[in-house]
Amino acid sequence: MFRDTLVVAVGTLMSRLTGLLRVVIFGIVIGQTALADAFDGANNSPNSIYELLLGGVLAAGLVPLFTRFEETKDDDARSAVISVSVVLLLAATVVAIIAAPFIFRLFSLSPSSLVDTDEFRRAGTAMTRIFLVQIFFYGVTAIGSALLNARRRFMAAAWAPVVSNVVSISFLLLIPLTINGTPQLSDITDSGAFFVLLSLSTTLGVAAMALMLLPAIRRADISWNFRPDFRHPAVKRLFQLSLWSFGYVVTNQIALIVVRNLADPGSGNQDAYGKAFIFFMLPHGLLAISIATTFAPELVRRVQSHDHAGFREWITSGTRWTIMLTLPASITFVLLAHPLINALLTYGQFSDAAASSTARALMGFAVGLVGFSVYLFVLRGFYAHEDTRTPFTINVVENAINIVLAIILVDRHGVLGLGLAFGIAYLISSVMALVVLSVRHNAVNWPSLASLTIRAVSAVAAMGIVVALIETAISPQSGLGYVCEVLLAGFAGTATYVVLAVVFGVPEIRQIRRVFVRRNNQANDVYL
Repeated sequence: MFRDTLVVAVGTLMSRLTGLLRVVIFGIVIGQTALADAFDGANNSPNSIYELLLGGVLAAGLVPLFTRFEETKDDDARSAVISVSVVLLLAATVVAIIAAPFIFRLFSLSPSSLVDTDEFRRAGTAMTRIFLVQIFFYGVTAIGSALLNARRRFMAAAWAPVVSNVVSISFLLLIPLTINGTPQLSDITDSGAFFVLLSLSTTLGVAAMALMLLPAIRRADISWNFRPDFRHPAVKRLFQLSLWSFGYVVTNQIALIVVRNLADPGSGNQDAYGKAFIFFMLPHGLLAISIATTFAPELVRRVQSHDHAGFREWITSGTRWTIMLTLPASITFVLLAHPLINALLTYGQFSDAAASSTARALMGFAVGLVGFSVYLFVLRGFYAHEDTRTPFTINVVENAINIVLAIILVDRHGVLGLGLAFGIAYLISSVMALVVLSVRHNAVNWPSLASLTIRAVSAVAAMGIVVALIETAISPQSGLGYVCEVLLAGFAGTATYVVLAVVFGVPEIRQIRRVFVRRNNQANDVYL
């Protein structure tokens, strides 16, 4: 399990780092302008439509179903599910492309007074038509990843996004050859070369990510035949699981549309919110998703074997690891958001004001990093029981809290308020999800969880003091200075946290040490 989690973590690290590089280059080339907001809204459209129509279906149902098919050797059921999923992906993609003007309008209900509304929507719609092709490839990626994860093969899915980012970066680097100065909304319609490079930068990247999984699927000897049997029992079960998942995604999209429009499209705030979320997802993807990905098949196996004690142990262990790893990242982002964003983004067309807006949004998001990560991990526990109704109910509450807080906080705090609304909503909902899972399935060892939380919070409090003192003492005046500040404060804070975790006797630290010692001894034995 440690090896599998490490494989996913390293792949995720590389994908997030290349993703950050893509964000940096986009900021240098495009800046934080009305065009950046239009791109953000257009590029969110395939994600939103995919999640709305199929994402929740596939995420909630495929891993449990494919894991069961592996246990029962039911190749016919697997072929039926894959075939039907591919047909639905194609249909959803075609319908979405036809509805592109309406889809983009949802993300620009009230554009900023600083831009021409018709020009903003015209440029956004043009990009949306190209971006919506990504729906099919996102779905193929989800299917391929679920097939590989069910066989405990995690490397290809973890590393495929790296290829996507490299493709996107390559196209972005070509844009300055087609445009002089800062690109504008009008360039979408006036410059065919610019439009092609910008719109294909993400679409071809997503396509490459999907195609990267095919060789791994062949090596895993996963075979299937194209038999789109909509009446197959396995397909009916997938649809049953998807009913509440569809509602789950609908509530997410409603909240996303409300928040994106509160960000005043065309002002640059929408781009700041989107960029901050990408930074926020770095520790979540690296630390929390790595745990959730490798734990999910085991949770399914414990449920199918009626191993209630084992399920409780895995849920508690996964939650403990998630809290322990994401808590220091949360405090680091809250305290170092401004120097971090300044160090990475303030180049080319990306201004100091844009960096400040992005950093403020990141601080708000970071407040909820632990809650967001725990929440998504705990939902795996419900999905392992093939229960999608309970996650839907909890998610309705989470999104309601997010929307209400966003409306209240945005006028006073701007993008910081939008980030805070997101973070607070997930903190509350993560506790709710844990309580409900515990009541339903006796799945949480509360004394163990409370013990870890107290120790981790104590260690991270000391870490926060160290980081804050260093951040206050250093006043950098250049990009290199900000980099040094982030590295020094981050290293000192992390060292403080780890040392105190050892002093406080956090068991997970000892587990990591034992794994490395054992592997070192095994390597020495081989050498001898």
